[in-house]
This record gives sequence, C-alpha cells and structure tokens, in this order.
Amino acid sequence: MSTLAEMVDEHALATGARKNKRKGTSERLEYAVGAFLADLLRAYGQEEPDLNPWVYRSMHAKSFTGAKVSFRTFSQLVDGLERLTLLVRIEGHKVSQEDRGRFAARFSATPALLAFCKERAVDPAKVYDHFEFEYDLPKEVLELRATKESSYWVKTRLPGKPMSFERDGVTNAIEGHIRELNEFFAQHRLRGGSHHGYVRIFHNGDDPCFSWNMGGRLYSQHFADSYQVMSADQRLKMTIDGEPVAEIDIRASYLTIFLSLCGIQLPHGDPYELPGLGPEHRSAVKAWMVATFGNSKPIVRWPPRMLQKSPDLKQHRVSVITAAALTKYPALKTWGEPLSHGTSGWAGLMWFESNVMISTMLKLKREHQLPSLSVHDSLIVPARAAEKARTLLEQTFQDQQGVAPLLKINHPRH
Repeated sequence: MSTLAEMVDEHALATGARKNKRKGTSERLEYAVGAFLADLLRAYGQEEPDLNPWVYRSMHAKSFTGAKVSFRTFSQLVDGLERLTLLVRIEGHKVSQEDRGRFAARFSATPALLAFCKERAVDPAKVYDHFEFEYDLPKEVLELRATKESSYWVKTRLPGKPMSFERDGVTNAIEGHIRELNEFFAQHRLRGGSHHGYVRIFHNGDDPCFSWNMGGRLYSQHFADSYQVMSADQRLKMTIDGEPVAEIDIRASYLTIFLSLCGIQLPHGDPYELPGLGPEHRSAVKAWMVATFGNSKPIVRWPPRMLQKSPDLKQHRVSVITAAALTKYPALKTWGEPLSHGTSGWAGLMWFESNVMISTMLKLKREHQLPSLSVHDSLIVPARAAEKARTLLEQTFQDQQGVAPLLKINHPRH
C-alpha cells in the first residue's frame, strides 16, 4: 500500500498534477489505497472469480460527506492509478434495478495491478488473508416509497419515489427489528458474498390504505454488490464463520400466500405443473405466475419487459396457460378484486412474505443464536442448522398464514 501510494504521488509530481512533494507518504492517501485495493481485489477472493469484477462508487462530492476517504483524496487516487494503467474507470453505470435514477462510476483492476500485487506476495485470489473488510451498518434502516411510476406492461418500470414519514411506535418497532438483525450478523463473518446490513423498503406509501402493510422486503447493502444479486449456485459457495451454507426456499411463495388468504392449502407436488401441460411448459407457467401477481388480474398477454428478458416465452400461448392455471387454482379468478382478500396486490403479498422471513430470522437469532440471510423468499443458514431452520420457517409460516408452505433445502454440490 505504501509503495502504491508513493507511485501515485510521484506520478502526480512528474505529470504536473501535483506541484509539491508530500513530506513522506500521506497517511490519508495510503489508507485510501488500502481500502480501494481491497475492494478491487475482493472479486478475486472467490472460488470462481467474476469475469467482470467491477467496483461501484458515486463520484459526486456530496456522497463523500462523512466518509473516511475524502472526495479530493479519492479523486487523486483514481486519477493516479488510471495514469499508471493500473485501473479502468467507466463513468455513469447504473448500479441497481431497484433504483434506476441513481448512477455510479465503476472501476476494475487491470492485469498490471493484479501482477503488481502477486509480485509482492499479495495473491488476489487470497484477498481475505490480507484485508479485513469493515463497513458501517446502515444508519437509516427503514425506507418508504410511493406507488411505482409506471405500469408492469412497459419496458422500463421506474421505482416509486422516496417518501418522508413520521416516526411512531410502529416504525420504531420495525426499525428495532432490523437493527437487531444487522448488529447480530455483524458479529459473524461472511465469505464468498457481500452483506453490510439490511434496509427494509415499504411501497405504495401514497395509497389511502397504506398502514405499513405493503412491501417490506429486506435489501442487503450495498445492493448492487450484495449476495442477493448473486446466482443460487454462487450463494451456495458462500460460508458463514467458515462453515458451508444451505438455502431454504419457499416454493411458489406468492401463490401459497394468496391461496392461504382464500383459506386454501397449496397441494403437494410441483406447483407449476398444470393439467394438460407437460414439463416443457414449466418455466412459462412460472413466468405466468410472476407476471400475474405483478399485475392487477391474471394476464392476457406477456409483458414486454418479460419478453425482452425471455424471448422463448413467445412460444407459449398465454391463454392456454391461463386456462390450465384457473383449472388447477380456481381462486386465481378473484385475484385483483378490491379488498377481496385483505391485501393490496403484489405489495400486500410481499408484506406477508417479509413478515414470515423476518420473524423466522429473529427466532433463529433469539432462540438459537443462529445467523441467517434473506433472499426475499428463501433463507440462507449454516448448513448444519438447515433442518432446524426449515422446521422453524415452516412453523412461523403456518402460524402467520394458517397453511404449511412447500419448502426445499438446497445444499452445496460439493
């Protein structure tokens, strides 16, 4: 770190970017080098390094307010590493599908920087042996957003705008639960993935029926770089305190919750197996469920956003899937009727789901001192405790929804 800091400083003098030589290596610059280098190398500390290991960071000066590295120091560092051909920078890259209005620059180590590290016995593949990663937990753990600005049926779906809210007993309790989970997991060590605390986001805050009962999922910070955006296979390669993990998945979570509100137990078996449709239709049936619960009623055509992501859906007629789905689940005919099931669309289903997940995580912490991570409709726990966590998740779901969920435990392949 000291060598890199000196190289950056000397190059700044040689190119005229800096007029006077520092009296010794600046501690601030050296700290910035270490922190930035750790993040740049982190993607290489996995069994299968990312092909495009980018690090995201806003370059707006205001985003550095209160940070340990100042805007001026970080800008000098980035410029110096670029001139030394040790860094690639791309401006204005979208960091999250959850918040399309926010942009950040992205950075990546060049082969020259990786070689520089290896020559000095800092193997990028063993980054966790050389750096301790410490992040401040989120100060604000509760966020409220207005109704989404555009329909599910357009190609670009903007998130609802952030809303201010007054704190009361309800919000204080919600925040207390999230801080409890954040502080507990901070005592444990996650490898192979990134997590620095949760923020719980509620939606449709401008809905007249809103009463902290819409949305409510946990989003890991910083989301674009978190374990929640990794594939299921990648997540199963993570470890918690050096132990392998398992992931407990609620099969057809929204469908199970919706049927429970109708007093119906989801039958055993594959929930996406419909009468008259073979296994080749399964992925299309699952997509139909996702689109329907994201819409105000059963869909009659594929949403453009979904076709853009999965063009193969054009081979499956929506009307055929709709008929088969309503045959197996007649209650779906009532989906979207006003106040029909005590919930408000997808945001209501999400609220029920998030309550089950958070309650289970709190019980695992309070009763068994077990850390856990949420992936919305699934739960990651140390593999040795998978069966215990499965039982607790099933019990919590049944206590809150009155039906038993279909659960599946996914273990690492090796």
